[in-house]
This record gives sequence, C-alpha cells and structure tokens, in this order.
Amino acid sequence: MSKVYFIKHHLLQNLRKTLAENLKKKFKKGDVVVIKPHMGEYGNLAYVRPPIVGLVVEELKKIGVKPFISETLTLYSGGRDSVEKSYETARKNGFTEETMGCSIIISDESIKKKSKFFKNGIDIAKKPYDADGMVIISHFKGHDLATFGGAIKNIGMGFVPKSGKKTLHIDTQAEINQSKCIGCGICKDICFGKAISIKNKKAVINYDNCFGCCNCVDFCSQKAIKEKTTSLANGLGEVCSFFVDKFRNKSLYVNVMLDITSMCDCCPLGSTDMGKIVSPNVGIAVSDDIVAIDKASFDLVQKASNGRFAKIIKSNPLKQIDAGLKFELGSDNYEIVEIN
Repeated sequence: MSKVYFIKHHLLQNLRKTLAENLKKKFKKGDVVVIKPHMGEYGNLAYVRPPIVGLVVEELKKIGVKPFISETLTLYSGGRDSVEKSYETARKNGFTEETMGCSIIISDESIKKKSKFFKNGIDIAKKPYDADGMVIISHFKGHDLATFGGAIKNIGMGFVPKSGKKTLHIDTQAEINQSKCIGCGICKDICFGKAISIKNKKAVINYDNCFGCCNCVDFCSQKAIKEKTTSLANGLGEVCSFFVDKFRNKSLYVNVMLDITSMCDCCPLGSTDMGKIVSPNVGIAVSDDIVAIDKASFDLVQKASNGRFAKIIKSNPLKQIDAGLKFELGSDNYEIVEIN
C-alpha cells in the first residue's frame, strides 16, 4: 500500500515536518528540482497560497537542492497566454522570485514525445523535463473537463506548452454517428463548452467550442458518440507518464485541499461556477505516489462534503485514476498516515 501523509491541523508546521522527513529521501545536494504549483488567474482567490509553495522551497534549499518554480502558457486567452502576462499575473498573485526564494521560469519551450494515441506525438515542457526531480503542489478542486484537478491534472495539462495543450483538447474531441443519434439532447445539456446543438433532430458538434472533455461520450445512451482518438484522461495520463517515469524515485506530491471549488484555478473567482465552494476545508496530503494521493484526496473530500463533491462532476469522476493505473503511474491502494 502506498502511504499518503494527511495533515489536518497546524498545516504549515506539520507540512514542514513531513517535508523534512521525505525530501531528504528523494533528493541530494546539487539536484535541480522543479516545483509545479498553479499560480492562478488574477481575480481567483482559491489557488494554492504562496506561503505553502515558499515553505517547500525553503525545505528543498535546506538539503542543498536548487529549486525553481515552473509554469507553461495557457491555450485560452487571458492573463497567462503569453510569457509577459504570465509573469505579471504571478506577481499580482504573490509569486515572485523575492517572495518564493527561487527563480520562476515561465516558458513555452517544448520537447516532442512519441505517443500511443496521437499520431504526430505530443509536445511536453522542456524546462521541467530537464530537471533532476520534481515536487508537484496541486490545489485539489473540481474540474469540468478533467473531472477534478489534482496532481495528475497538474502535470498532464500544466507540463505541456500551448502546442501540447492544443493536442490534448483537439485530438480528444468527440464525433457523432448520426445514424445512431436520436436527438435526445442529453449531450447538449451536459456540454461544458456549449459546443453541441440539436439540428434536424440530430446532435451536431461545433468544434470551435469543443474542449475535448468527451463527457458526451459517457452520457450518450445510444452509444452514438465516441472519441476521435482517445479520452482527455488518457492524454493526461500519458503526459504524466513521461515525467513520472523519468523522476520515479525523485518526485513528491502535495495536494492542498483548501478552498475546494467546483472549477479550476484558471477561472476568475467572480465567475458563477468558480465561486461555489463544494466542500469544507480538509487539509493537506503528501505522497510519493501520484495515483494514491489523487485517489486519497478524492475520497477525503467526498467524505468531508457528504458525497457532494462527486455530484458536481458530469462524468465518471475517477477517469484520471483509471488512466493513472493504465500507465502504471502508481497504485490506488493507499494507507492514510495522519500527521499530528
């Protein structure tokens, strides 16, 4: 069973203690270690708080590691779709070299990787892949496209450049077999991007608005919809596999279960769905198993929310866990170790 350390009280104090015991087992003096948080869109107040990320930097530096914080650019237009705007958004949200104690590298440089699903391969982020190890700090929350946001989603979407994000969103789009479609409209009602309409009693996809989540595939009672290539969850799992396999013994994951919202930190808090807190604060989890920590976080939030968390998810909530198991990223069999 994989160990998942669970911190409920005295969060920073106990996180520091947990990191001190685990980081020295993973890294040695001189290692260059990438830290991947989610620094949030400006206007969002639910992203991982800077003191948590700064604490991780401090503990890494104590053992002689050279940490840097890394982010990539967004495919959608907003405050993080260029390097210049991303640095400015990070500054406004409290992430600077001065406040973090290490460099922050926002880059769209890429490496091409062969893919099991995408015929032209997929681009992943070069800067983090060139590191010696990684610490992934994820805000655990809901996510309409990926079902929930945890460590798998943080790497799978966060460690790819714009070109890789385009592959994940476009090559995972769905297609409709018109001969099977009965025009019931269920797919239209659950489509996050409002990409599906009913015309002449048949469902039609506007691919300009389709994000590739394929929730419609899961909900079609007639099995009239299928993925063009593969699911977004599988794409995220494959990207994760490149990093997890390289850093198998030199990685640690921190899931922050605070301010648990129904949507991603990419959304400004003022948006209707983003503003919904769907669970009480739970705490912080730490593990060296990416599948175990995401499954444990999901179970802990489900319990704390009396099952409400899964109800916000429009599809199978454990798609990412299934993909993680498929790519042998870790185990969903875990043991909770409470830190007091």
